[in-house]
Amino acid sequence: MSAPYEQLGMQSTSRRFSLDVAANAQRKFERQLRDIEPGLAALNLSSDSIHLAAEIAAFEPDLNDEERIALVLLIVISLAALQEGSTRFPVTGQTSIEPMRRLLNPLCGEAFGADGIERMRVGIERILTSGSAAAVIGASANDYKPLIYLPPFIYQHRILSAEIVLANRLAILIGARPATIDEVRIRNVLMELTTHSDTIDGRHIDLSEEQRAAIECAVRAPLTIISGGPGTGKTSIVLAILKVLVSTGVIPHEIVMAAPTGKAAYRIGESIRDNLRGDPNDAALWKACAEPTTIHRLLGYSPTRRRFRYHRNNPLEAQIVIIDEGSMLDLDLMSRLLDALRPEARLIILGDADQLPSVSAGAVFRDLVPPLAENNSVLARNCVRLTRSYRMNSEEAGGSAIFNLANAINAGAQDLFTLGEAGDEVVARRAAAEHLQFIGAEWLDERTASGAFLERWYLDQIRGDRMLDDLKNRTFTATESGFASIECEFLRSVFDRAARSRIFCITRVLDSGSERINELLHRRVAHDNGVSPDRDRFIAGEPVMVLRNDYERMLFNGDQGVVLRVRRPGYKAALMAVFPRGDNFVAFRIDALKEHLEMCYAMTVHKAQGSEFDSVAVIMPDKDIPMLTREILYTAVSRARRSVTIIGSTDIIRGGLSRRSERYSGLREQLAKCLNESQRA
Repeated sequence: MSAPYEQLGMQSTSRRFSLDVAANAQRKFERQLRDIEPGLAALNLSSDSIHLAAEIAAFEPDLNDEERIALVLLIVISLAALQEGSTRFPVTGQTSIEPMRRLLNPLCGEAFGADGIERMRVGIERILTSGSAAAVIGASANDYKPLIYLPPFIYQHRILSAEIVLANRLAILIGARPATIDEVRIRNVLMELTTHSDTIDGRHIDLSEEQRAAIECAVRAPLTIISGGPGTGKTSIVLAILKVLVSTGVIPHEIVMAAPTGKAAYRIGESIRDNLRGDPNDAALWKACAEPTTIHRLLGYSPTRRRFRYHRNNPLEAQIVIIDEGSMLDLDLMSRLLDALRPEARLIILGDADQLPSVSAGAVFRDLVPPLAENNSVLARNCVRLTRSYRMNSEEAGGSAIFNLANAINAGAQDLFTLGEAGDEVVARRAAAEHLQFIGAEWLDERTASGAFLERWYLDQIRGDRMLDDLKNRTFTATESGFASIECEFLRSVFDRAARSRIFCITRVLDSGSERINELLHRRVAHDNGVSPDRDRFIAGEPVMVLRNDYERMLFNGDQGVVLRVRRPGYKAALMAVFPRGDNFVAFRIDALKEHLEMCYAMTVHKAQGSEFDSVAVIMPDKDIPMLTREILYTAVSRARRSVTIIGSTDIIRGGLSRRSERYSGLREQLAKCLNESQRA
């Protein structure tokens, strides 16, 4: 046996199955374990996952050789499913065949033979239906076993327990008594809001019936879910919700707003400030409210203690909690949030159920938005769908194309990328990079992003109005309290310019990944600035993004900033990463952030959740990969306001459109069960 396997304890694991096991059988078992290991990386699992699976399987010593390895594979599959974000996984029955083959394919190598995948799939099903691994696999949610089999799904016990607990908490919240409010006052406030319409991109808009319904639900119901696609006015109606809430007697400082990421939290405040329209009453209301923050910061998470300050025994003071970008909520974070609510508090969650779900386990927001066929369910009465788009101006050339493209992608339309040159089609096909107009929805039919496209993008979207030249030699001055007001005004224009465009990639790695694209564009900027791209890691004016939470500096994963030359009193000017914070900005030395900072000309679609840009380019990989799904394409396109350009070949795009992001969750079923039980009680 190899040294790594001795370190992992595989010999002791093998002996625990049987002290007198035949030498040949033991060697076969060890060979199969080694054969599984290379496939773990394809499922985003580390090598020690096979060791953990073998140790758990050792609690069933009476299985034969074939059953033993099948049990190991079942445990690995449960780990892989959780890594993908699923809280459960189908393992028996007709619907499980293809999902099981997908996960078994990289795991069953040569040692399993030509029929290994099917043999192991059938073997796993036999173990589950026969109950021959009862020491490891429970048959009821009340069984205290590592795995729980509730046909046709396998759960990890701790995840199933968390799902049941969350479902019970949600049922209690939904069943709470609605707020007692003055109906006449609400009607009057809504009438005033409708008469004095909001402004988006300089256009006056009236509150739609959908938005009115969302506002009315938010001020009455203990739990309100507001789901809508790109530009449907989710964030823009937060100010309207605040006005109506305050009109019903809620004190502004009892309202808190948060989002899963720092960027999404900043966008809430940005959207509200854009909609104040100079109204002194609106400005006073907004000033009285707490600045939007991340959910972790709201709940007082301590990285040293790995605990939250606010929980069931020490709840938040807030009476109203508003959460934006709800699709990014995972099972654990949602549970923590509900734990910290007062019994009488109301929760309002806004998001897009069709976007990519959270990175971690669960699809909470999607599970809280019932299918249209269930419009009469208890949950449906707490959910409002927004369908009218305000982000794209249909009066502008190609303005509605992005909205139409997002909807078509969401529907899985396969004929979008087989059309001819620009005409009336949703996507305008361009033969070469020089033909791109960066208006509406465009498609460049290339296997991957070429140098010609990146050069065009650089000249049009990055260099553009030559602000980079202005920033190259400009020095800003920062004190402990931030930047002077006159400099803040200029910094806002810098950040507005940096936020106009972004390239989205499906992965970080590969030639089409964000790391490679960032490197190429950094080299292009360095060339224009006459500096070495290898020596100068960052150049003034370049966009950057935080990779990990930094609680000491209150920077969070996904926060985006700009590199600028900054002077502090008593120190020489130096390159610093500048980030928006409230109405001002904060600056940190590049070397202080170490490796927690990366270039952000390009970013993965997952990192782009919670962001919006005027112009977006989506670069397809040069080969079909499982990560490319309909949801990731929809999320990428829906981040654009005025222009989206897709670069990729027809077959690669079609592969993504035909593939759904499979995330298996039982929360909706558990919640329906809890609500039915509460109605019978």
